[in-house]
Amino acid sequence: MTYNSTAGKVCAVTVRTTPGARVFMEVTLDTWPYSSGEAKESGSFTSYAGPVYKDVPDDGQCLTWSGSIDIYYNSDNGNCT
Repeated sequence: MTYNSTAGKVCAVTVRTTPGARVFMEVTLDTWPYSSGEAKESGSFTSYAGPVYKDVPDDGQCLTWSGSIDIYYNSDNGNCT
């Protein structure tokens, strides 16, 4: 996850270490403790899913992000305001 200063938004991408045959990949970016509507891309990709973009969270909000490659999943949250 990173901040895109040109767009004024936070963005996230799920990236494979070694590109190869198409596999299911997904990237999501949302806010917590209440959702402002997730930004999500999923499908069959060779290298990466995304980028997806969200506005900087409102006061009292945090960002949540997750990514999947095939059966492997990871998520985290942070960047709280």
